[in-house]
Amino acid sequence: QTVDLTTRAEFVKVPMMHVGGWHDIFTQGTIDAFAALQTRGGEGARGRQHLVMGPWTHGIKQTKVGELTYPDNAKWPEGAPDEGKWMAAFLLGDGSEADKLPTVWYYVTGAVGEEGAPGNEWRTTDAWPPKATETKLYLAPDGALTHEPPEAAETKYTYDPSDPVPTVGGRNLVLPAGSFDQRKVETRPDVLVFSTETLTEPLEVTGQITVRLFASSSAKDTDFTAKLTDVYPDGRSMLVADGILRARFREGFDREALMEPSRTYAFDIDLQSTSLVFNRGHRIRVAISSSNAPRFEPNPNTGDPWRANDNMVVAEQTVKL
Repeated sequence: QTVDLTTRAEFVKVPMMHVGGWHDIFTQGTIDAFAALQTRGGEGARGRQHLVMGPWTHGIKQTKVGELTYPDNAKWPEGAPDEGKWMAAFLLGDGSEADKLPTVWYYVTGAVGEEGAPGNEWRTTDAWPPKATETKLYLAPDGALTHEPPEAAETKYTYDPSDPVPTVGGRNLVLPAGSFDQRKVETRPDVLVFSTETLTEPLEVTGQITVRLFASSSAKDTDFTAKLTDVYPDGRSMLVADGILRARFREGFDREALMEPSRTYAFDIDLQSTSLVFNRGHRIRVAISSSNAPRFEPNPNTGDPWRANDNMVVAEQTVKL
């Protein structure tokens, strides 16, 4: 909280160029800082922010992102100034040339290696997120992911903190980052997998993604994770975005509330933002679990103060469909 820029936007009085990537550990922070200063910044900052979001990890001008390699155009948007030219517009001039530029450049990723696949191109917009229609998908029995709410049901799995789901790519800083095939972890008994039918038309997803999970646990505290993947026709389940929520922080990170065992709660798992076109012939997949280590330290499920001891409890998790 002491370093949260979004709560002090009015004190910032300079223009900024915010640069981030869809697979960067700071994806949402970059976007949130841009939005806060663009709309609530002080004089000199408000209305003079720019945002560039590429397909990158924690670095820019990449084409290889995990196990996917994007076209050369992914390195930087054509017509956008690099950091040096953008700085020069304000330091050596009045910034009017930069003010004429698009406010936001963002790279819409698409299927890699599929000729004619939509996406894999830069777009511009005057604000973020661009205008879009909110789309809901529902976890359904038998591993389906549907547009219509299913009949009420539930499914269970066991989470053992001594045997967590291993990290396979994602928005990491030091660990291998980017989009990796998730199939080797999706077959675990502590991972629930839900997939749509094969898409008959391309579907674009641009904006922030949230998984609202209704679940209970035998433990006082536990974690719930969610992953969004793009399933290629050859079966590869390529990571798009993921997130995690510690149950004790389900009401906010400024308070702790332990769970009542077996009581159902709502968990809003933030998968941050992305821009992707799921191509025809692909499927959309959501995977639910309770760990992603070592990216996130496994929850011992005890409800004890964090790292107070080495105790661990195996949790029985129930997800309501």
